[in-house]
Amino acid sequence: MSKAKPKSKPAQSRSTGSLGCGFIAINGLVLIILLVANIFFVRAFFSTNLSGLDDRFFQASQFMLPIIMIFIEYWLFDFFRGNQRKY
Repeated sequence: MSKAKPKSKPAQSRSTGSLGCGFIAINGLVLIILLVANIFFVRAFFSTNLSGLDDRFFQASQFMLPIIMIFIEYWLFDFFRGNQRKY
């Protein structure tokens, strides 16, 4: 008498909405929109508040701050999305 092996559940696949070229295209489009918005925010902040800065610091901050803001925005999105899944 041989015992029948219990059938294992098939591995759950990812949702099809997060795979493929469409996901990359949407992610790239969101990245471009966020980058343009961040550039406008940084320029508006520096033009009104800190116009007397050194040119080197001004140019470096106008280049780096929008990129840093992108990383912060994606981190916040992942953080809140992960907390939402817990509940």
